[in-house]
Amino acid sequence: MRNRTRAGRPPNPCRRLLRRLGAVRNPLLRRSDRIEGALAGVAVLIALLAIPLAVLLGSADIRSETATSDAQVRTRHQATATVLTTAPEQPMSIGDSAPIASTARVNALWHVPGGAPRTGTITVPTGAATEGATTPIWLDGNGRQTTAPLTHTDAVTNGILVATFTWLCAAGVLAGAFWAARRVLDRRRASRWAEDWAQFAGPEAVR
Repeated sequence: MRNRTRAGRPPNPCRRLLRRLGAVRNPLLRRSDRIEGALAGVAVLIALLAIPLAVLLGSADIRSETATSDAQVRTRHQATATVLTTAPEQPMSIGDSAPIASTARVNALWHVPGGAPRTGTITVPTGAATEGATTPIWLDGNGRQTTAPLTHTDAVTNGILVATFTWLCAAGVLAGAFWAARRVLDRRRASRWAEDWAQFAGPEAVR
């Protein structure tokens, strides 16, 4: 009765994994099966070890970009620019279905920190590319137009992306190497099977 109960139980997942990796004795396992299991175990182990490395790289990127964000916040300022000339309309060819550009280059006037006026060519949204329109712009320490400063949220997001991409690259390389090794093992198993079948069934069966 005890044997029946054990026989009716589903196989232990841990034992199935160990059997798959060749860590459990099984007379039906071939040497190539054990090699494949060992390679799979090594690949999984390296993939797990790559997680802390990816986290370290992501953390380093977050620290670097956070420092860049703090520096940009100290040196970049927002100002209001007044458009001096209306941007010319962009010509479109016949049958051109491309969307209209969302920005335009125009001459504008703005004031740098301290009140000094400055004129020059800036990039503004197309909706603000008409004479007399005003639009907010970001200025660097020299009073020239630049992009908005990097935020801490952007720094954290970029760091997470760096960590994720690093680990995915490592996992992809490991998966590719394991796939290539398995193809080689499969060829050897097929060749060995053909040789064993030829010895068992004779030359007539091979024909």
